[in-house]
Amino acid sequence: MEPALGTWEAIDSLRVVRTFIDRPLEPAALERILNAGRRAGSSKNEQRWAFVVCRDREHLRELSTLGPWAGHLAGAAVAVALVTPDPRAEGAALSVLFDLGRAAQNMVLAAWELEIGSVPATVYEHARAAELLGLPDGMHCEYLLSFGYPADESVLTAPKRPGGRRPLAELLHAERW
Repeated sequence: MEPALGTWEAIDSLRVVRTFIDRPLEPAALERILNAGRRAGSSKNEQRWAFVVCRDREHLRELSTLGPWAGHLAGAAVAVALVTPDPRAEGAALSVLFDLGRAAQNMVLAAWELEIGSVPATVYEHARAAELLGLPDGMHCEYLLSFGYPADESVLTAPKRPGGRRPLAELLHAERW
């Protein structure tokens, strides 16, 4: 499992993958992806996340119904539910979602380096997600990540789409807006 990309190359070449071949992830690859999430920085180093790994085809199908754009989960080799204390609970720190985003991006980039595609899914049915994932009280799943080997391998080397990102000059302000 030799790294294929440097950091900038992985960031710059990353593409969303929503369709996957029917091939399980290699255990070492999944462990590397999960460790990438675990190694993310977090506010006060609290590491207020947990990951639920889902591989069972029927379970993936059920998870794919948790939101209108979550269908890709049904065809993934693995889904990782990103679990935190409920950010909507009284007194909750919203920084948990920032921390979770860092962990998710680490996982996505680690997967891409291994030629494994991914895409996030937003959960719209939180109570049902908690039930499907067996979450303890107070824990919450806002997002799931699907991972798998791309059905179309050309996505791994696809050029950037023209106009895909705003130019830096449009977003950049110095000192003040």
